[in-house]
Amino acid sequence: MNLKKNLFFFLVSLFFVTGCAKRNFNDYGKGLVVRIALDHKVKEAFITSKSNFKLITQEGEIEVKGNDTCFIYSGYNYPSVYINRNKRIVLKYYPLKFVPTQKDGYLIYKGMVYRGEIIFIKDVDNFTLPINRLYMEDYLKGVVPAEIGKLDKKRIEALKAQAVAARTYAYSRLNKNYDMGYDLESTVQDQVYRGVLVEDSLVNIAIDMTKGVVALYKGVPIDAKYHSTCGGYTSNNEDEWNVKPSPYLRSVVDAPKNCIFGYGKPYCSQSKHFNWGYQFEREYFYKMISNNASTIFKKELNIVNFKIKKYDKHKKVVEVELVDKSGEKFLVKGLNIRKLITFEEYKGGFLKSRMFNFEEKDGKIFIYGKGFGHGVGMCQYGAMEMANRGKSYKEILKHYYRGIELKKLY
Repeated sequence: MNLKKNLFFFLVSLFFVTGCAKRNFNDYGKGLVVRIALDHKVKEAFITSKSNFKLITQEGEIEVKGNDTCFIYSGYNYPSVYINRNKRIVLKYYPLKFVPTQKDGYLIYKGMVYRGEIIFIKDVDNFTLPINRLYMEDYLKGVVPAEIGKLDKKRIEALKAQAVAARTYAYSRLNKNYDMGYDLESTVQDQVYRGVLVEDSLVNIAIDMTKGVVALYKGVPIDAKYHSTCGGYTSNNEDEWNVKPSPYLRSVVDAPKNCIFGYGKPYCSQSKHFNWGYQFEREYFYKMISNNASTIFKKELNIVNFKIKKYDKHKKVVEVELVDKSGEKFLVKGLNIRKLITFEEYKGGFLKSRMFNFEEKDGKIFIYGKGFGHGVGMCQYGAMEMANRGKSYKEILKHYYRGIELKKLY
């Protein structure tokens, strides 16, 4: 009986948050709406604002004054809510919806400032799940500068390209996590989203100039992958992940054509990640990859040999062979290659890219490489340089995503 009641309240919460699964247009005034999971497994949270805001529940509405704080505590059957910790709001059901009362009002959660609404629902483990529900174009204002940075006017076409890529990525994931009540994560698991505090006026102009523009392949929004620095060549998607090849995510030369020498200097060569190298003590290196290989293969391993078995045509590593102390061999492919060699100081902790060489000499391990990230789709530093050389955002996108069309969907 309790299980049925919990399921009922969970489904009611989802309906309250989303309405109908297919209703993404015009259900929040006007424009396309996205739902972003801001956090997971939250036991205690608080919401505040510089201006007045409302708490809306199935039991009614409560006006909260600006600079007052609502504290939310997760409960097994119902949430506990306090205003300034001393005034309790008695509630029986999720969800809780917080909405600014002013048109230009914002909400603050964990020190981050957000446009739109913040809704708290109960997840399947009885924790609280905060979701930011807002217009797509407002969402992009907190994504584009977080992903590519704040650029000068000369490179605005790169900002436009990033806006279209980020919009397309988000559009392709609408209702992906419908059973959980949201569309996208706010982290590198999808796209980094940091709300109002990272917004930039030039970025906002670029987003507005491309409003509603999405990249399509045969009429379907593409999986618009992008990364920091490709190292001179992008990768085929199947070489990084165990997926079917995508016709628009093909390896491309990231350099201008030169009539005499074939290709010129790579567009992304100005990136600080274009060339890099690391040195390890042999004992430390094999202990590191033994630990990481044990995690990947879910068994205790003691790796004694590391060998690059296969490169793609652009010298990116496709397969690595590991030999355990027992003599058993293991083949490592794609993203798992980067997971073998980890660096805590870098995003994700993985080896910067699969474009590297390996050398063992005098008890030391040397790794030299190029690029940063998975290498699939748009190279952000390459896009910046293409824009710097006068390329339009359309030319940039069609260079990295093969065979696409750009269409204004709203």
